[in-house]
Amino acid sequence: MRSIDIEELTHSGVIYFNSRLEMLEDLHCKMYKLDRLHNLLTHFHDYFQIWYVSKGEFIHTVDNRPYTIRKGDLFVVAPFTLHSIHVESDREMEIIGCEFMPCFVNERFDDQTADQAFFDAGYLEHFWHNDGTAQSQMTLDGVTEGRIRNLMLEMLSEYERRTPFFQIALKSNLLVMLSIIIRQVNGDVVRAGFEKSEKYRDIMTRVVDYIHTNVHDDIKLEHVCTIANMSKSTFCSLFKEWTGKTFNRYLIDLRILNAMTLLQRPTLSVTDVCYATGFNELSYFCRIFKKYTGISPNHFRKQAIRKS
Repeated sequence: MRSIDIEELTHSGVIYFNSRLEMLEDLHCKMYKLDRLHNLLTHFHDYFQIWYVSKGEFIHTVDNRPYTIRKGDLFVVAPFTLHSIHVESDREMEIIGCEFMPCFVNERFDDQTADQAFFDAGYLEHFWHNDGTAQSQMTLDGVTEGRIRNLMLEMLSEYERRTPFFQIALKSNLLVMLSIIIRQVNGDVVRAGFEKSEKYRDIMTRVVDYIHTNVHDDIKLEHVCTIANMSKSTFCSLFKEWTGKTFNRYLIDLRILNAMTLLQRPTLSVTDVCYATGFNELSYFCRIFKKYTGISPNHFRKQAIRKS
């Protein structure tokens, strides 16, 4: 997060909008629609602010850098960011706004002593650590703009109607919207990832098919690297990106799943299943099976046969 001296700024005449005054007591998120917009002097707030502009145009200055915000644009302002709004008089305007505290995404953001390396941190970390340029003015393509507009309108409707469980709908839509915005501001990364995925799609599909076909055999990483025509380090990195698992974890998971199926056949012994799934060592198979499932292969078999 940004380091800022609130007392010093407010004494210098900068306006501070506080979430305790701006938001409901038990809801750290606020939705609204503006049909008119007035100039706002330099100010900051302790919450995130997202504006989607469906009509009008104005100058949004962020950290002394002006941006012309037009119809179809969107911007995100992180907490404690200095910014201001300048509007020409008599200009037609329509803005849908969303303001939320970090704790609305995850309560752990309120705990300054806690480790911030948790999954939901990914929704906000870009906006805190980026210089602000990418999210200070986002011109959306037609499809993305339609998705953002629909999400904003649905969130606004939920906020205004406040039917039971509206907070859950509000949060789920906010998370979807943040994921869309993160991809928008990281367009180069997204395109590079797509190009990389397409480049290696046939190779990785062939490798995965080979593993599934030969899972009962003694598959070696070196041989799979040869099939992919890659170095060990390159293959392991790409395989993890493609499958979400390391090569060894993927192979063991697949063998355990196959073993769970075969153990339900009374005609096969545990030893038969061990060798049929490619483990080739009974003690190792029993140890890994129990580690993954919490019970031994024999116990699993008894439960499966009892239920059948």
